[in-house]
Amino acid sequence: MRVLISVYDKTGLVDFLSSIGNYIDEIYGTEGTVKFLKDNNISANNSSQLTGFDDLLGGRVKTLHPAIFSGVLSKRDGESNEQLSKYGYKDFDMVICNLYPFVEASKSGDLQAMIENIDIGGLSLIRAAAKNYKNVAVLSHPDDYSMVKNALLKNREIDMKIRELLGLRAFSRSANYDIEIYNRLYRKLNGCQPEELFIHGYERSDLRYGENPDQEAYMFKLNEKYGIPNGIQLNGKELSYNNILDANAALETVQDFDDITSIIVKHRTPSGISSADTLKEAFINSYNADPESAYGFVVALNRKLDMDTAREMQKKFIEVLIAPEYDRDALNLLKKKKNMRILKCSMEKDPEKAISSVSGGVLVQSRLDYRYGKLELKSGTEAGKEKLKDLEFAWKVVAHTKSNAMVLAKNRTTVGIGAGQTSRIEALKIAIERGGTNVKGSVLASDAYLPFDDSVIECYKNGIDAIIQPGGSIRDEDVIKRCNEYKIPLYFTGKRVFLH
Repeated sequence: MRVLISVYDKTGLVDFLSSIGNYIDEIYGTEGTVKFLKDNNISANNSSQLTGFDDLLGGRVKTLHPAIFSGVLSKRDGESNEQLSKYGYKDFDMVICNLYPFVEASKSGDLQAMIENIDIGGLSLIRAAAKNYKNVAVLSHPDDYSMVKNALLKNREIDMKIRELLGLRAFSRSANYDIEIYNRLYRKLNGCQPEELFIHGYERSDLRYGENPDQEAYMFKLNEKYGIPNGIQLNGKELSYNNILDANAALETVQDFDDITSIIVKHRTPSGISSADTLKEAFINSYNADPESAYGFVVALNRKLDMDTAREMQKKFIEVLIAPEYDRDALNLLKKKKNMRILKCSMEKDPEKAISSVSGGVLVQSRLDYRYGKLELKSGTEAGKEKLKDLEFAWKVVAHTKSNAMVLAKNRTTVGIGAGQTSRIEALKIAIERGGTNVKGSVLASDAYLPFDDSVIECYKNGIDAIIQPGGSIRDEDVIKRCNEYKIPLYFTGKRVFLH
């Protein structure tokens, strides 16, 4: 077997070549790779013996030559063999090649470093070998070594299914490499979102079904760090499509809270949220905020799960639990509930753009940000310090609640949530109904401006103490006048937080 090697990442290469040495007749490689192999007592020939030249243009040209690519692309038929023989070229049975670290180089922000780390010859080699996968095994990442080694040691050959998989992996990696170059170079040169959208989803997970049993569903990762796809499942059944949607909503919400907080989500919208001095108190409060809805729910915590909280959770029917860390004994206690899906997830927010699919296309936007510049008092009555805390708390909640959304909160705990309504006053009435007798003394957050003073009237009738909203309605003065009449503190954030 004749092997051609040109690698930047040399991880595991020596061990791999040593383990399959009995199957290798000759090794050719680029200058740096050959030096590395010889330093590790592996015999190799410089590719310049085939091409007739050393590296050109400071290493920009190494393998771009018919002597190399004819040997990689040869069909191994009579015509191919005749042509290679005519020029004295050799064919290759295996290509081991990986690429310059463009992504790492781009992190410096140095344009020249980015350009010099755009691999040309390596990418061409990988694509050529992948095209000829029936005759050439292409190893485009150190992760491929073990599979090929096991195949050779067990069966003395690399069967066609493995060759096909190696070829497909090579095309995938080369495609993603081009995506990264385009996206990062475009942003560097233009300072804005690229004019064309390329997305690389990988590590496909096959889900049992989608939102309904007759729908196929899959989950792909888009990065190595953020969100539910990168969470570690510690217990329970496989996550369903709907579990993932609810878990994502819970995680994105809890990430906005600095205080100890528990979030309970049903159908992608909060049913109860509470911030408290202890995790146990926060969980109990979030559950009691709407115990009727909190059945078969998703809960997200922004602190390490402790035993006191775990004992409370053991009494409830929880579909999915999310936390950044787990006390060992607390985790072992909850693992007794075999069906409870327990996830360990980073509390770091995803900075990338949010993507949603529509029929025939996709929508892309920056992620929702609840933060506002200056909270502006619009009525003649100020809210006290504790009421202001509740207003800020309710504003964070309403930013993660389906529009039209109205949220009532008291003592940093939701009292009632009206979500996903076509009428804002109807959303408020639902929130009041959910809150019952606990509504009195609460505060209201609205995700968009109050179009009429009817919401203020409803607040006054039910003892709601203060209001926070974006403002911007042509009838703002009517709302302000009514708040002044009722001596209800009214604050404008100056920004809307719709969540459709």
